[in-house]
Amino acid sequence: MKKLSSTAAVLALSIGVTIASTTPASAATDRSGAERLNIPNSSVCRAGRTVLQGMVAGPGGQLYIIFSKGSAGEPVLSRWLRDGSTWDGASWTCAGAPTSMPSLGHGNDLAYNPNYLGQGPALIATQGSQSAFPSDDVTIVHLNANGSFGASEVVHLPIGNISGLCYSATAAGGAGKYAARRLGKLWTHPGAGSLTSGWTLVKSNLTSHDNRSDQGIDCSENYIWNTKSINDSTPDTGWNWVYQYNWSGGDVESDIGIPGNNLTDEIEDITHIGSDFLVGVNRNGGSVDSVKVLTE
Repeated sequence: MKKLSSTAAVLALSIGVTIASTTPASAATDRSGAERLNIPNSSVCRAGRTVLQGMVAGPGGQLYIIFSKGSAGEPVLSRWLRDGSTWDGASWTCAGAPTSMPSLGHGNDLAYNPNYLGQGPALIATQGSQSAFPSDDVTIVHLNANGSFGASEVVHLPIGNISGLCYSATAAGGAGKYAARRLGKLWTHPGAGSLTSGWTLVKSNLTSHDNRSDQGIDCSENYIWNTKSINDSTPDTGWNWVYQYNWSGGDVESDIGIPGNNLTDEIEDITHIGSDFLVGVNRNGGSVDSVKVLTE
């Protein structure tokens, strides 16, 4: 992955990787790194929900994760805090019981805006997935000063059902900017404006090498990361993929590999805290879900 510019050092990647957009999928290497958090189905922070969905880093490096009952929905929103220890699998704690939020819908992706419409910090959840659970709406969850959940509202998007959404406060020269993915297309939006208008289609055919399912996205000052997961039509040996683009949708790096482990490990979202890029992995068959580092 490309380093971010020096003007956004707080979000900078600590490594640079050679562009690999022409590398065939079979040549990609395993980029699934150390585990930062594991979440068994018995965790109180998922309230009996079995499917990990959208995930985003928020104020102070807190993590927010949606869990659902899959096709049955009934999503909850959970909050995770660092305990100040080293970056290992035991350094996070659940900040109490999760909050039931039916308005999150499928909750395929989460974005974080530190000052949504000048009203303070908020999470923005895509209600739909790309095809199975379509919705033209997003849910805005306002955050209290400590990062806990406040009031929520629903906003209708004029561009239709999206399954990927991110916000970068450092993009557009510090003015902030949203990116959204819909049916392989990349849309952007000025950070200061209402989401009910002002969207621009910037790329109509994002690179994708095969049939994987659209999952969450992440963005920074200069780049956008798009995740594609295994699905029921994926060969047992198939992998999940992450694609890195610039804000015009141009390829920076393609086919960043996260193994599917015989269709067990299903990537759901990507986010970053400082220089650490993290992927949320829903593990099927009752296995423990994970939040892992995305490595060089």
